[in-house]
Amino acid sequence: MVKVKTFGVIRSTTGFGTLELEAKTVKEVFSVISKKMEEGYYEDLKKEEERMNDPKLKYRPERNAALKPHKELKFGEAVVYVNGDRCMRKGKKLNDGDEIWLLSPAAGG
Repeated sequence: MVKVKTFGVIRSTTGFGTLELEAKTVKEVFSVISKKMEEGYYEDLKKEEERMNDPKLKYRPERNAALKPHKELKFGEAVVYVNGDRCMRKGKKLNDGDEIWLLSPAAGG
């Protein structure tokens, strides 16, 4: 397991501040996060549908305009650090216990 911390715009976009996941390379970290973002979108969509179809509600609320699918998070969209050192290769191998920081290239967190 590796620990991933997100900062700035990436934290806002993914909805994750800290998470632990299985990944052997930095590229896999991005794949797993993208998959979790997709799963979160469908969970939110399901909750929204349930709320919209709730017969107990006396009025039908407006659909949440912010509920849109998230795009895939890519290596080039982040400044990546592994155990405090800048990582420039998405193929970098990871070990159990490594800590990965994902920062927005335009702003800190």
